[in-house]
Amino acid sequence: MRKILAVAQNTFREAIRNRIFASLIFFTLGLLGFTLAMSSASLHEEVRLMTDVGLFLTSTAAVFISIFTGVNLVYKELERKTIYTLMAKPLSRPQFLLGKYLGLLQTMFVLVSVMGLMLCGILSSVGGHVGMAILQAIWLIFIEVTIVVAVALIFSSFSTPFLSGLMTLGVFVVGRFVDALQNLRLGDADKPDAMTSVVSTLIRGIVRIVPDLSIYNVTPQVVYNRPMTAEFIAQSSLVGLTYIVVCLGIASVLFSRRDFV
Repeated sequence: MRKILAVAQNTFREAIRNRIFASLIFFTLGLLGFTLAMSSASLHEEVRLMTDVGLFLTSTAAVFISIFTGVNLVYKELERKTIYTLMAKPLSRPQFLLGKYLGLLQTMFVLVSVMGLMLCGILSSVGGHVGMAILQAIWLIFIEVTIVVAVALIFSSFSTPFLSGLMTLGVFVVGRFVDALQNLRLGDADKPDAMTSVVSTLIRGIVRIVPDLSIYNVTPQVVYNRPMTAEFIAQSSLVGLTYIVVCLGIASVLFSRRDFV
């Protein structure tokens, strides 16, 4: 466990030094600029818009940063050839991968927490109410990000950063629109042609494999003051944990079989 934590701490320090704080600065400036742009709106609408856009920015920024960092975790070690030194030590490949994941998890927790605090502060400054709902939304954003990072590790364990990023982004987009894809009807339902049947079967298969990330988008509930139960939050978190364990297991198997030579 000590070896895993050592890798995690090193990953966290590298991530903080490289790009996280710059991202926070851009996020803050963007959110402040939006606040100023909405200053002419009515108080009620301003708060609603700030909540909507603020949660969107928080989620989007966190997801894209997690994809970018996640797909580069293994590649950077290969590029700098430090992975050969690490593998020469009594450190297994699954331990290395788990340490990398925990380090990035720690980084994303700090990132989402700071973004959430900024959003809460700005909402308070424009007269908004910072209640439990928005804190729950920020927590679910973090859970979603942890899933995205785990998915990124799967692809980065056998592919290049560019392809890994595209595939992870594809999984994220599909995951966000799982409900729409499940209800999608192609062609004539009474007389489906061969191509339509193949595409429909393919979509159904993808939807069953891809994590359902739509459950973590609770912005409408927060904006329109629809309460979320503790059971929903706990169940969503448990579902996310299940996805993470499965993804890390797959990534560990693929990474263990990878040839570095």
